[in-house]
Amino acid sequence: MKVVILAHENDNHTTPLKWGLEQAGHQVVCWGGLAWNEKQRASASFDESDRLWLGAHPVERGDVIWVRRPQPAVHNPNVAESDKKFAEGEYRWFSYSLMYLLETLPFRCINKYSASRFINNKSVQLVLARQCGMNVPATLMSNQPGAVRKFLEEYPGRTICKPFFPHVWQKSDGGLAATETFELTADQLPGDEILTWAPAIYQEMVVKEYDVRMVLMGSNVYSYALHNPKKALDWRQDAGQGLVEVEIIQTPAAVEKAVLEFARRAGVCFGSLDFAIDNRGEWWFLEINEQGQFLWLDDFNPKVNMMQKFLAFITEPPNSKETLEQREHLFPSLAQYRESGFSATVEPEVNVGVNFISTE
Repeated sequence: MKVVILAHENDNHTTPLKWGLEQAGHQVVCWGGLAWNEKQRASASFDESDRLWLGAHPVERGDVIWVRRPQPAVHNPNVAESDKKFAEGEYRWFSYSLMYLLETLPFRCINKYSASRFINNKSVQLVLARQCGMNVPATLMSNQPGAVRKFLEEYPGRTICKPFFPHVWQKSDGGLAATETFELTADQLPGDEILTWAPAIYQEMVVKEYDVRMVLMGSNVYSYALHNPKKALDWRQDAGQGLVEVEIIQTPAAVEKAVLEFARRAGVCFGSLDFAIDNRGEWWFLEINEQGQFLWLDDFNPKVNMMQKFLAFITEPPNSKETLEQREHLFPSLAQYRESGFSATVEPEVNVGVNFISTE
């Protein structure tokens, strides 16, 4: 068995986790996504025994595929201008074919590509969460000014606005500007046309005591209270400045049951979930990121052992009776990775040029 990571080797989670797997004696292959260069080419053969190659590496029965963050397909830049649209389409559809093919072959996928596409829809998340018994704030997703104004009238208490996905802009002065969740009242709404510039998520505000970041690994649910002295609506910016404390906590039985049912219906076996805890101790579901960042928890609290738990999870033998806690000692910690001074020598890979920075 080898572990195939669908992400560039210099991804901020791929590098330490690849190192940890190799330290424990596992073979690891990284493939950043379909492209024209030799390292990122692919082949799928269909005959008596279906076969798949990603770069120079065959993907074989029993391998584990971690669908971390494969990049969009990139065609050869030397294609004639008149043929570029055709080449883009062929690369895009071959890339999709590969992603969906993975879950039809005898590989373990974390997560299946179809499930990841499905659950990355925030509307789907909220509906499934409520169906599974979780508390979900009243929510409107819209670019219709009338609907937005009506929602804020119907929920005259505290309401918030947040984007569908995080986004960071590079400013002309060299600084950065990032999307954040913010409180919004009806009298703060701009003119109707501005409300059509970008759709947004409008939500009843949960007045919270603290946040919880939960990590799902198969049938295992790990919860961590995030204590932010500033009690900011969005803790991510403060976490980036080291202003958040991470505390290991127990997950209420009812919440754990609902989360596992949610995962079953969504078809995912791994993900990072966010909850807000109100002053009555009620847990309110906010969202799930099926490939969200998780190693940062170890930096904030070394007792979390998230890196070791995840490596134990993705290498877990079929029908294993051991818990992840019983197997996590087989792998080095994130602190050991930091202390090793390891710096991967990574060959350049083709990537899509983008004018924004993606963050969790």
